Amino acid sequence: MGNNSQSNPEGLGSLVTGIVEDLQGIVRGEVLLAKTELKEDVSALGKAAGSLVAGGVVALVGFIFLMLGVTYLLNKWLELWIAAGIVGIALLLIGGILVMSGKKAMSAASMKPTETIDSLKEDQEWANRQIKSVKK
Repeated sequence: MGNNSQSNPEGLGSLVTGIVEDLQGIVRGEVLLAKTELKEDVSALGKAAGSLVAGGVVALVGFIFLMLGVTYLLNKWLELWIAAGIVGIALLLIGGILVMSGKKAMSAASMKPTETIDSLKEDQEWANRQIKSVKK
């Protein structure tokens, strides 16, 4: 019986040490997961931004020519400066709407590492269960 009481604290100590080592390994894994997830998000965002810029430049050139055509069409009935003013005001309104919708889309983008956060919550629950089982 004396041996059991001595081996019991050693068993408890090694159990606690094992749990602490497991927790350290989990934390290291979670940090690595968070870094990887953020790198993937930033990379995808950069590629999307590059495509948006390239598409925007091409669309802008086409749109300029289209608006010149509309201006010259209106010039058949109005003076050139009035036709250009009408087209300019219409473009300002359209541009304002596009800027507001773009701003809304940017604020909706999430840069939170959601998988890591969920995983950390699971790890916390696991650690709590392990600590409770050791206390019993």
